[in-house]
Amino acid sequence: MVLVYADTTALTTWTGQAPPANATQLLRSASMLITSATVASVYGVDDAGLPSDAKVLDAFRDATCAQVAYWVGAGVDPAAGGISTKAPVRGKGLGSGRVEYDTAVSGSVTAFQAKRSAAATLCSEAFMILHQAGITPAGVQRG
Repeated sequence: MVLVYADTTALTTWTGQAPPANATQLLRSASMLITSATVASVYGVDDAGLPSDAKVLDAFRDATCAQVAYWVGAGVDPAAGGISTKAPVRGKGLGSGRVEYDTAVSGSVTAFQAKRSAAATLCSEAFMILHQAGITPAGVQRG
């Protein structure tokens, strides 16, 4: 069972925008990435496997929303391995129906590698949310 830490309402609150059409899939993928990033972290869970502490659960929710916002802003689709199959429109026309796609940037090897990496890597904002909440593994702890 995949734990999902945020819903479309939380995503809308986080971004201030309507969620994308694939929001449910993005939230699920981001939640799996958050779970993987915190696999060695210690925190209490409830019977469903969700963090039992409200502050920890809030951090998981916020980190999930931040990750989705990052993917949407960068045009990354983790379900497609990060690779977007749509090139941005470079030019349009009305008479004769002309449309040109800019494949110079979106089609480059560097862009594909960056998007593939972004699909499987926690963004810095999501990491900082988890880190500041004390959830990321920090090695040896005294106490």
